[in-house]
Amino acid sequence: MTHRSGRPWVAGRLAPGQVLLAEHGDTRLAVIGHCSVSAAELTATAAKVHEPHHLDRLGTDWAGSFHLIALIDGRVHIQGSASGLRRVFHGRLGALTLAADRADALADLLDASFDRSALALRLLVSVPHPLTDRTPWQNVTAVPPGSRLTLSSDGRQQAVTSWWRAPEPVLSLEDGAAALRQALETAVRVRSDGARTITADLSGGLDSTGLTMLAARERASLTAFTMENPDEADEDLRWARTAAAHLPQLNHIVYPADQLPGFLGGLVDADGVPLPVDVLPDEPSSAVVSAPRMRAAKEMATAHGSRLHLDGFGGDQLLTGHPGYEHDLLRSRPLLALKRLHTLHELTGFQRRPALRDLLDGRSYRHWLATETAALARQRPPRPQNSAFAWGGTLRLPRWITPEAGHLITQELRHAAGTALPLAAARGRHGDLLEIQNTGRMIRQLHQAVATADFTPASPFLDDQVVHACLAVRPDERVTPWELKPLLKAALADVLPRELLTRRTKGDGALIAAEGFERHRRDIAGLWDSSALAELGLIDPEPLRALFRRPYSPRLHERAMPTTIGCELWTRAARRAPAAART
Repeated sequence: MTHRSGRPWVAGRLAPGQVLLAEHGDTRLAVIGHCSVSAAELTATAAKVHEPHHLDRLGTDWAGSFHLIALIDGRVHIQGSASGLRRVFHGRLGALTLAADRADALADLLDASFDRSALALRLLVSVPHPLTDRTPWQNVTAVPPGSRLTLSSDGRQQAVTSWWRAPEPVLSLEDGAAALRQALETAVRVRSDGARTITADLSGGLDSTGLTMLAARERASLTAFTMENPDEADEDLRWARTAAAHLPQLNHIVYPADQLPGFLGGLVDADGVPLPVDVLPDEPSSAVVSAPRMRAAKEMATAHGSRLHLDGFGGDQLLTGHPGYEHDLLRSRPLLALKRLHTLHELTGFQRRPALRDLLDGRSYRHWLATETAALARQRPPRPQNSAFAWGGTLRLPRWITPEAGHLITQELRHAAGTALPLAAARGRHGDLLEIQNTGRMIRQLHQAVATADFTPASPFLDDQVVHACLAVRPDERVTPWELKPLLKAALADVLPRELLTRRTKGDGALIAAEGFERHRRDIAGLWDSSALAELGLIDPEPLRALFRRPYSPRLHERAMPTTIGCELWTRAARRAPAAART
């Protein structure tokens, strides 16, 4: 898209039908992605937009997931999504500011160098807010989810302002269910319009099943995929078949788990060569570990003509809620909180002492982060590990982190702790928003592994309109220890099969992870013999070699190890990638 000056304004490789442009006088609007707005509505909107704040409501007034770019009085305004599924990055080229939706594309354009401190931070299992938005490149800055980037008319100045705020959680379950129903129906309809073939995940869980049932109402025919987990304790396939039985027009394809690469499978080839560059996300992420599985699943979908694939990612984070809400509820409705905590203890068996300490703790987020940072610098926790009711988990350095990397990490944490503010004043709302943003970031990176001009993955639960609808419900009704996802069940009570509304279990991939690790650990272990992270002075390979000689266990292998593998593979490929490979 060309600026009135004749120079390029917006450029990209974009899927057909996902770009809409309108103008009125000196105002131009561009919508990129899936959006419910029509060409006529966008033109009418352009006539009404005179100030940047007029853009604020559009992100939730319109259904879908999209970037919005506006030219108003010579200034350019660029915003992604509040969920973090669509991002904006910016950096300086001489005196000019440039923006992109991929950090690596911008880094190539700016010839940016690695930021070793930011890369070291990515080795933490859980990076605390606000350091989650640090990119691994110098001169490449992320715009926080829910904020917009504004560029001056000459491109020499920039500003970042918030356009989205989480709604006040005041709706009852009944009213919230009606709003969520409408948001999900519209989200699916936006993707279902047109003649292109769409497919869907049908995992057997409530989230993907609900989307499949809604999509089946919009399409004369639909293909859905279910993976058969070899774990006999996993009930997902049974529930998926129950749902499929209610959709006679559905083409239901069940495939064995071994039809996809196993856990850690496909990350290196027979000669030990890691993933190709075009599979990489734009930032280090454990999403890299899932990239081969996502690409294999995409090939199955495209073999059935799919141009767009629906998944249920994001539903868990929206519908199960953060445990920090119990901290908030203890102060507003103590009797109800105690009753809920008793039930949670019976269900999960959490340790009472650290839980009680964190539930009674009234420290600010800044104080909590400063305390955790000081403990990390001493390389020992000052007390028993945080419970799920704290501001966040205990900060721990993986055993393979070098002293230099540990120093870089603690420096960054100290600097952040001096000014850090939570995403919300209440602990539960902060935890919810952080989980949503982290999930949006992760799913965005998974999508990058498979998205092409003729195939688009879609996660409707991460649409801002859907996020807004869920967060507007009172948390004690949206989430309870006595019911699995009551808000979604109420929203889709007449859509989901009656049998599925009684489901109280959830499958996991523990067996697949254990078998995949055993099958591929020797291949992956070879990475540490020529580690890019070791060359940068960030890790000591020997503890990792030892880890890969041990049998799989969730405690040892579940969190820090995939995070480090993701960083290693990303760093190797980013160092050798030609500029054009990732744009």
